[in-house]
Amino acid sequence: MDAVTLSMMDTARAYLKLDKSKFIRESVREKAEAVIAEHQKTKFSAEDWTAFFGALDAPAAPTPRMTKAAAKFRDLQR
Repeated sequence: MDAVTLSMMDTARAYLKLDKSKFIRESVREKAEAVIAEHQKTKFSAEDWTAFFGALDAPAAPTPRMTKAAAKFRDLQR
């Protein structure tokens, strides 16, 4: 680790009153969570948004198979 990074880490962990090991573990965890969250986001293009909200505003009629499945589900709930 270069001297500048080490100095920054020591200053930051002193503010938080954490030992080096705990500071490193928490920092790695925070960074890992941020990277994972960013990569697991669903990203939509403008066309995707238009199609999505269009489908909400004007949903397609249920197919016969969907109607049958809904009826079967209702029967199972009774």
